[in-house]
Amino acid sequence: MTQTCICCGGTTITDHLRGLKRCTACTHVWADMDLSDEALRALYAEGYFQGEEYLDYEKEAPALQRNFRARLREIHARHPGGGSLWEIGTAYGLFLREAQAQFSAAGCDISEHAVSQARARYGVDARCMDYLRDEAPDAQDVVCLWDTIEHLREPHAFLARAVDQLRDGGTLALSTGDIGSLMARTRGAKWRLIHPPTHLHYFSARSITVLLHRLGFGDVEVHYRAFWRSADAVAFRLFAHPPGKVTAPLYRVLCGAGLLHFAFPMNTFDLMTVYARKLGAARVQHRGSL
Repeated sequence: MTQTCICCGGTTITDHLRGLKRCTACTHVWADMDLSDEALRALYAEGYFQGEEYLDYEKEAPALQRNFRARLREIHARHPGGGSLWEIGTAYGLFLREAQAQFSAAGCDISEHAVSQARARYGVDARCMDYLRDEAPDAQDVVCLWDTIEHLREPHAFLARAVDQLRDGGTLALSTGDIGSLMARTRGAKWRLIHPPTHLHYFSARSITVLLHRLGFGDVEVHYRAFWRSADAVAFRLFAHPPGKVTAPLYRVLCGAGLLHFAFPMNTFDLMTVYARKLGAARVQHRGSL
């Protein structure tokens, strides 16, 4: 069966690094694997947020909140009157907690653990649901996917659903890695964001722009922002993850000495923040083939 690129519809597909495929037309890259719904949900149990992907999601909250506040300022500049906002991939609900001061904010995640934490800790309107199959409220002014799109098996379908969910003129906001960046190209297979099965799709500025235009979005903006990082989490990934690293004792010494309890901004220019605006009611011709 001929493979087709989800971004541009191209069929000239080549192998790219180990276990990845690449579209030569638009540069989109994806993991050559097929996960069931059950396998995908199992990836995002409590362990994902406690020692697997994140050192400790709750401990990283102060740095994450600073990033979310900066993003919210950019969204609010586009919608100064507020409105309704939906987040796909809410995790523990930190962004929703910030957003509900200016928007009527709600969202969803496939992780039962994350949604239960979001509701219990912060009282936000987070729902454990399948965004593609379960009912989600339409007529939103903003739809967000923060560090989520790379995790999705069918990101193009999620974005197509977001088109339907947004009002004309509404904003799509997302963040993800840029596999076309200098950092990604230099690091190759060792680029820190290449780790299927949790990351399945790897967009470039070019491929995400192509996809958004095909779906009916316009005014696509791609930015490379500095993000706040937890020193503890960065040191953990550098020195102690995955388990068995010879540098793990150094991490334990730094942690025990209390030298990692701070956050700092860092820009490696391989993380994209993308904004796009839903155009009018007319649909792009290619929309039906996605």
